[in-house]
Amino acid sequence: MMQPPMTSDSPKRAGLLATGWYDLTHRPPAQEPALDALRSFAVLAVICTHYALPEWPKAGGATLGITRFPLFYFGWTGVDLFFVLSGLLIGRQVWKEIQKTGRVSVGRFLIRRGFRIWPLYYCALIYLTIVARTSWQDWTFLSNYWQTAYPRGWSLSTEEQFYIIVPVLLLLTTRVLSLRQQIWPLLALLVAVPIARIVTRAHLVAQHVTGETLAAKMQYPIHLHSEPLLIGLIIALCSVVRADWFVKRPKGQIAWGPLGLFVAATVVGLALDKVNKDIFAFLALGLIFGAAVYFGMVDRSALTKPLHAWVFYPIARLSFGMYLNHFMVMPESTAWVIRHGAGLPSIVVFWLGLLLGTAISIAVAVLTFFVVEHPFLTLRSRVLMGRERRNTAPLPAAA
Repeated sequence: MMQPPMTSDSPKRAGLLATGWYDLTHRPPAQEPALDALRSFAVLAVICTHYALPEWPKAGGATLGITRFPLFYFGWTGVDLFFVLSGLLIGRQVWKEIQKTGRVSVGRFLIRRGFRIWPLYYCALIYLTIVARTSWQDWTFLSNYWQTAYPRGWSLSTEEQFYIIVPVLLLLTTRVLSLRQQIWPLLALLVAVPIARIVTRAHLVAQHVTGETLAAKMQYPIHLHSEPLLIGLIIALCSVVRADWFVKRPKGQIAWGPLGLFVAATVVGLALDKVNKDIFAFLALGLIFGAAVYFGMVDRSALTKPLHAWVFYPIARLSFGMYLNHFMVMPESTAWVIRHGAGLPSIVVFWLGLLLGTAISIAVAVLTFFVVEHPFLTLRSRVLMGRERRNTAPLPAAA
């Protein structure tokens, strides 16, 4: 599918609807197409898992072997791909700011992330409060430490905590370490997380915690599940201090070095997972997805050409809304398809349910993009521009 033609006359003075449509359909020139594709894969993989494993059988669907296919059974790993991409995104922002100014503005950073995450997230919570219930942990981004009525919000809690912790820590480390030296605390944290998992697992097992309860307590807290986020930060740091590593290859040429790194990271990741899944699963996923992200950023061969398709950009732009709303739309849409698909082969009903649920999720995400996300992103731009003007305004002459 071809990308709509870019124009130089972006509708600056048009209404929110027109500017929203423009932003949703026109990829910014500096944005990496491969990263949009990977973000799209991440949200679609998560939707596939949540459809095939919890919702399909819950709605009365027949037991199907296809639900054991990797796309459905391991689609939950899309969350860790999201983590790598999020670490890369915020890392690029903070590392470039530190490179330029020598420090990081916590206020500016929180405004950027807050206006992006909070409006739509809290709208979703308001809806859930009306139709079901929520807990105070959901409203304070602590649902990764306490079980709540909206358990899938744990990943958003982890990311939000990460967005707060990173700039605060950098306020301290930038005083004693150069930009290049920031790699050392990141590597130390990358080692510390598996150690924390070892200690935590031993403690929980000693308390006779087993099964799904053990898995949940080991999966959700940020101090036990942040390796992919850290790896995204490391990739971002390398892209700033070693920009030569991220030079795109000539069109049609395979990036053999990054491809070899991806193969090696996959082998190491699978080996770590085999050694001890309870301890190294998320480190393994971070290594594999991190290497895949790096390869996608620099390769321009036929291997990654499909990732440049325009269709991935709007899906990536809507991915946050889709992640939030598919928990709400999938149960009803799946049950409806099963009720009205009587007489059809179960496998046909299965795919119809997945396609309908995904289509509704995209439609709802488009609606919330125009009603919530885009207006607040526009407001964010105005707030940040106002801060820039105040910071650069000349001092008044002394009286």
